[in-house]
Amino acid sequence: MKINYHIHTTFSDGSSSMPDYCKAAIQKGFDEIAFTDHLTVFPDGSVEPHSLSLLKLESYVREVKTVSEKYKDRLTVRLGLEVDYIPGNENILEDVLKNYDFDLLIGGVHFVGNICIDSSRQRRVMEQEVKRNGFNKFYSAYLSIVAKAIETGFFDILGHMDLVRIWGFTPSNGDFEEQRVLNLVKRKNMCLEVSSRGMRQPVKSIYPSHRIMSEARELEIPIVIGTDAHTSEEIDYAYDFLTSYVRTFGYTRVATFNRHRILEKAL
Repeated sequence: MKINYHIHTTFSDGSSSMPDYCKAAIQKGFDEIAFTDHLTVFPDGSVEPHSLSLLKLESYVREVKTVSEKYKDRLTVRLGLEVDYIPGNENILEDVLKNYDFDLLIGGVHFVGNICIDSSRQRRVMEQEVKRNGFNKFYSAYLSIVAKAIETGFFDILGHMDLVRIWGFTPSNGDFEEQRVLNLVKRKNMCLEVSSRGMRQPVKSIYPSHRIMSEARELEIPIVIGTDAHTSEEIDYAYDFLTSYVRTFGYTRVATFNRHRILEKAL
């Protein structure tokens, strides 16, 4: 089973269209993909410039259904979103998400306070914060927000759980917070995303770390695989390395979704 459950199109911050991704996926031998453009809504109702707006969300859902029908004989296409959890935006998310028949929702945390952790424009701000207080404290604050995201019950998948390592940081502790997050994932019957995105970022590693993966496997948490593609050329980015990585921890199956229902299939 060859899948990619994390793809961004021109509807958010990607640079390839849905048909371009579908054609690339078929050419590369994928069985199933999910479009997961960004929905980043702040507590005051404003949205990030790269995010789907409510008007664009309607068009996005229609387009996914259109390509799903067009390519159904050669490729399974799922309707998803990567949804930013920002403390205080719960009511807005609930109101928006209930209006559509999504197959899957990835929960992600990209903001710690006012810092967008994966924005190159705010990299220096984050590095200064880490220099003042240490990465362990920042990592703990990040995982605390991740835990709150899981507790909302909105999401099927926890995306790139340790994205906060993006600029090359490594926590010297954090086991307790990681285990708390993974126990919540297990309790909520969620999946963990394993992503090759970090391989093309300064951290130069898969998300999540070996330590997290080992604990996830021990808890028998199912996984999905994604490349966090922003161009059609990235649809299979480091894919062989990604599958080899998950097999290292004893994973031989991946999760797929249909209207939030999970089905595990052999890698």
